[in-house]
Amino acid sequence: MKALSPTATTTTRSSAPFPWAPVSVLGFAWFLAVSIELSPAGLLIGIAGDLGVSIAAAGTLTTFFALGNALLVLPLTSLALRFARRPVLTVVMALLALSTAVVALTPDLAVAGVSRFVGGACYALICTLFPAIVLRVAGPGHARRAITVVFTATTLGTALGAPLASLLGAVTGWRPVFLGAALLVVVAGVLLWFVIPSVREHVEEGLGLVRTARLPGVLRVAIGWSLVMLAHFIALTYLDAYLADLGVPRSVTGVALALTGAGGIIGTLLIGRVTRRTLAPALLLAPSLVVLGFIVLASAGGAVGVILAGTTLWGAGVAATVVAYQQALLLTGARAPETATSIGVLLAQAGFAVGATIGGVTIETIGIRAIPLVAPAFVLVSIVIALTLLPTISRAERARA
Repeated sequence: MKALSPTATTTTRSSAPFPWAPVSVLGFAWFLAVSIELSPAGLLIGIAGDLGVSIAAAGTLTTFFALGNALLVLPLTSLALRFARRPVLTVVMALLALSTAVVALTPDLAVAGVSRFVGGACYALICTLFPAIVLRVAGPGHARRAITVVFTATTLGTALGAPLASLLGAVTGWRPVFLGAALLVVVAGVLLWFVIPSVREHVEEGLGLVRTARLPGVLRVAIGWSLVMLAHFIALTYLDAYLADLGVPRSVTGVALALTGAGGIIGTLLIGRVTRRTLAPALLLAPSLVVLGFIVLASAGGAVGVILAGTTLWGAGVAATVVAYQQALLLTGARAPETATSIGVLLAQAGFAVGATIGGVTIETIGIRAIPLVAPAFVLVSIVIALTLLPTISRAERARA
């Protein structure tokens, strides 16, 4: 497998202007991809009725997208690294647009499911290739700011993707929403071709998956990230049921989810400031916010204001964790950034699935009220792992300097 050497980064200095055009387009493309991933959540009733299936069956469109991501992230990343980045991005965006358009046009759930699987595979490559491309475009002087800008866009996609799809779908129907998203992906793909520069790159034999995982800190960062995502999905999957058990109005769930997204935007911006000088404190601060949010939620009882404060803190912490741990993967895996990121994406996806399962087991064995108490236990383990990472991160930052 061919991969870029550490010397392949761009030589942009901090005195050069910030590359707003390519970074903004990368952020826009990632925003669209996240929104496409989450769109079915706000359109399930319309999809189910139009395709003549149950809501549960329509929900498999989200499952197929996640499967395409989890199952193909490693082999597709390995394949993509054999080619120049700009043509790869063009193919990825074209396939994402095509798969989304097929979902919009097909009358068959099976065809839609296969198309969503393809879309998930495209999204896997976006997750693994975009961060390293951002670093190369921005250069070392603007790297952390560029990462923060791009991840702010992805957080906006997480916060607004499903609500926007639901709002537009109520007016136009679900098919025009998917078709419009496909057209926007085409626009983003064309813009990427023009704004991503062709960097003269020195190519050398890549490290491969196993050697990348053995780089100091890479596997620990990926595991720490996955534990926070696991905890996130323990709580997120059963938040509606938990709030219903507390006896609060059903409308609180929607507000709580919206504030989780709003908190994510705040967390992304906050962690960008924290990481300007050094990354190490962010690896402790971000998951600590998640723990604090869960504690507030667990102690809220039926107090709606406290519940909403807890979900806001929780959302801020999760988004900050994604940004901080993504940067940590790029730092510790600097010799093979795309492969290191693919390891993180794979384990994070595993965390999603395992988290939902553990949440279900918790409800059956302990009870629904234990959800915000069980979830932070996994985050605390990630904090312990982060403590062991501090010397590794410091050494990597000194080496990069």
